[in-house]
Amino acid sequence: MGLPRWVRKVMKGTIVDAFHQSWYESKTTWRGNTFLGHPIQQCPFDLQLYQELIFKQKPAWILQTGVFSGGSLVYFASLLDLIGAPASALVVGIDIELRPETKGISHPRIRMIEGSSVDADVVKQARGLLGPGAGLVVLDSDHSERHVRAELEVYHDLVQVGAYLVVEDTNVHGHPVFRKHGPGPLEATESFLRAHPEFEGDDAMWERNFFSFHQRGWLKRIR
Repeated sequence: MGLPRWVRKVMKGTIVDAFHQSWYESKTTWRGNTFLGHPIQQCPFDLQLYQELIFKQKPAWILQTGVFSGGSLVYFASLLDLIGAPASALVVGIDIELRPETKGISHPRIRMIEGSSVDADVVKQARGLLGPGAGLVVLDSDHSERHVRAELEVYHDLVQVGAYLVVEDTNVHGHPVFRKHGPGPLEATESFLRAHPEFEGDDAMWERNFFSFHQRGWLKRIR
């Protein structure tokens, strides 16, 4: 006989929590990974989910706030290349301070903006770079609840029905890592969903891949 369902659930939760803790506590784990030579701090399980989502959705553009060394920008741009997206499908990255190695990235799809992701001028620049059609918004900058909530208000209207907005690192503030962080992405997401019934959390995106660091952060516009 197999283990009771409640036992399997407890075991799964324990394993997931241990994986998250181990990843965050190991600087060589998440700071040492690269994609085509560019540092990338994404958990590989989330890169897999992004690959599936981009192949399925074929976004007309991708907007990411918080780009660090730019590995995710190169990853997204490479996926658009692989699926044969038109040249107009740009990847726009925003960071309050672009690192030298990020500025040195050269890819025809990638555009970068330096400044706060919620600054009016920055938002105007970003919107000016995005073409028509359904895109993908990824929020990965300042992880405070206040900032993420502000980003959600600024960028959610770019997301068309059926498209996605991803709030990253919902696992901080004890969910299960970095308990001292304070309210962050998950709390902002929950507040946003209560105020915006046109979006819903697509838990099916990550529940089968339960190591995702963005659990409950994969939001789909439904109307």
